[in-house]
Amino acid sequence: MSSVSTSRRPAAVSTLRCWFYAALVAVVGTVIRLSVLAAMAAAQGDSLWGLLNKWDANYYVEIARAGYGGAGGAPVEETTLAFFPGFPLVVRIVSNLLGTDVAGTAIVLNLFFTIALAAGVMALARQMGMDTRGQVLGATVVTSAPMSIVFSMPYTEALFGALAIWSVVMLHGKRWIAAGVLTFLAAFVRLTAVDLIVVFALMVLCKARRTWWAWLSVAVSALPVAGYIWWANRHLSGAGGYFGLQEKHWNSGFDGGRATVSWVAETLSSATNGGYLLSAAVIIAAPICLLAAWGRLPLPAWLFAAVLMANVLLSDGIMHSRPRLLLPAVVVMVPWVGKKGASASVAVGAWVLFGAWFSAYMLAVFEWAI
Repeated sequence: MSSVSTSRRPAAVSTLRCWFYAALVAVVGTVIRLSVLAAMAAAQGDSLWGLLNKWDANYYVEIARAGYGGAGGAPVEETTLAFFPGFPLVVRIVSNLLGTDVAGTAIVLNLFFTIALAAGVMALARQMGMDTRGQVLGATVVTSAPMSIVFSMPYTEALFGALAIWSVVMLHGKRWIAAGVLTFLAAFVRLTAVDLIVVFALMVLCKARRTWWAWLSVAVSALPVAGYIWWANRHLSGAGGYFGLQEKHWNSGFDGGRATVSWVAETLSSATNGGYLLSAAVIIAAPICLLAAWGRLPLPAWLFAAVLMANVLLSDGIMHSRPRLLLPAVVVMVPWVGKKGASASVAVGAWVLFGAWFSAYMLAVFEWAI
């Protein structure tokens, strides 16, 4: 008994150390981003709180506060149905339990979700054979990417990113049931969980095609997406259903990338708006980084980034939201921080500062939704 306890102790210490480093990465990154945003807000005559609660944050906060129908049991508002219920439901439960403000609760919860995201990236880096330094740098790169300010806003990116990265870790370890549970939870949070489900099915096809419980996990993990879209369609017959709503309000729809290519070409040739140019740079860089990461990332992580990029870049929609939508795919940058020497640390430090400035500019200066 004592030998078993002794053998378990180093593993427990290692796990605690990992989560300590993950918390450090998340907290320091958050402080840097909020400090830069506060300075930018002051320069623009705006408030930090007001900026953190802009755009889609309003929808999530109101859904958490009053549900899809709004206060007083009003009819379901059409546009709110574009937003999946997982995140606002968690915020509402915690806010009611603690008696705290909904918006503040969402922001604090997202700090914890960012810690979980950082820990997941560290676990993935550990599977890649990186030492503790490489794991920490990898977590920093992912959690401090351009537009990562949404990890401190009432948005779903931190929660979805944490669930997605841990699902990828479980897929790489062939832990099909655990991956199914995490994907199932992610499917309550964002429609892009479909990308995770596709990767889940591909990995089972490649690694466990004769394992019935793996296929069952895939099927069950898709139920929240299918169920929510079915429920939303019942309220959206006049808008053409859930996907009709997306096209009506956000011009979303798969077009093979024609709209993206056209927008990038027009932006690079004639745009003078900094936010447009920054968004175009991210759109161009994403597939280049994906190709460079081939063979350097675990297969499920690379596939998830590839399917997510295909979903985002091959569809029409709000182009300057692409840096935010592509955040989960920043995992393709992890292989480049495992090198020895100070250069990787210096590069990651510069990345953190650039990501903080990029985030603050897009939120405080750029006039359109992110």
